[in-house]
Amino acid sequence: MSKRFDNKKLLYIFGTLFIGLLLTFLLKVPKEKATLKGALIQFDTSAVSKIIITPKKTAGNPFEFIKENGKWTVRQGNITADPAEGAVRNIFSELLSLKAQSLAAVDKSKSGEFELTDSLSTGVQFLNSKGKELAGIQIGKFSYRQTPGQYGYYNGNNVEGTSYVRVDNEKEIYGVDGFLAVSFSGNFSDWRNKSLVRCKKDDILKITFFYPGDSSFTLQKKDHGWAAGDTEADSVSVERYLNTLSYINGEGFKDDFKPGADPEYTITVEGNNLLNFSVRCYPVKEEDDEYILTSSLNPDVFFTGKKTGTFSQIFKPRKYFLKK
Repeated sequence: MSKRFDNKKLLYIFGTLFIGLLLTFLLKVPKEKATLKGALIQFDTSAVSKIIITPKKTAGNPFEFIKENGKWTVRQGNITADPAEGAVRNIFSELLSLKAQSLAAVDKSKSGEFELTDSLSTGVQFLNSKGKELAGIQIGKFSYRQTPGQYGYYNGNNVEGTSYVRVDNEKEIYGVDGFLAVSFSGNFSDWRNKSLVRCKKDDILKITFFYPGDSSFTLQKKDHGWAAGDTEADSVSVERYLNTLSYINGEGFKDDFKPGADPEYTITVEGNNLLNFSVRCYPVKEEDDEYILTSSLNPDVFFTGKKTGTFSQIFKPRKYFLKK
């Protein structure tokens, strides 16, 4: 009799626990899921006339992308420049595709923990032509974790990231998958167009190197290969040089530079289906290994370049192209 009573008591206990678990699943879990948004921010990209990015305090001053007559520029203080290729498009794409993967906090008390204070976070605001904010978001802490690869091993190529964000005028902090915090971690210079040379190497037929003294020469494509001056050039060296020359970025900006003399080094590039262009180089008197470079492809923009960096990539001596 006692055994039957104990079994009956256990059945009541398990039944109660099961009902409690079921209610938790039906009521609490959907409620938690309901707090996770689909798209975190939404706005009409065609209505955006200005994007203001306020970097974290250690990354510099705020800057803004401005659309005028259908063209975007990026501005900070009295410097207005072309943005990096695809910069605005990438901003729209990354932020409009944001989806919350976790609810990290429900109020601002943990802002410091997730680096979402004014000094630690990066702010992005979208404004229309009348200055009204269409949307805005703060981007804070970034964390990453290694995940096992196909065969269960860990290596540096299998990395997953989480960025923590807060939508303007809201209290909740969300975790989002990806490297958003890294993408928006740069300063004004990181968002500018750094292109120095862009061309198709197969279109190049002739490059003239204007150097000090009598060291100038011409690299030209002939019927049976390339020639450096009157001497047959090494095809491997020419190919390596053209591969590098076809895509070169400046190292850093020199916005206050005004040429006071003729360039010391210049190359002019000519070819088929190619807008002829030149790259000019000015020495920096105070620094033996530093130069200022500019290109007719990105006029009025001056870049710094070290002798062992961009300078050496562009301005090769004649002997570099000769057969060894």
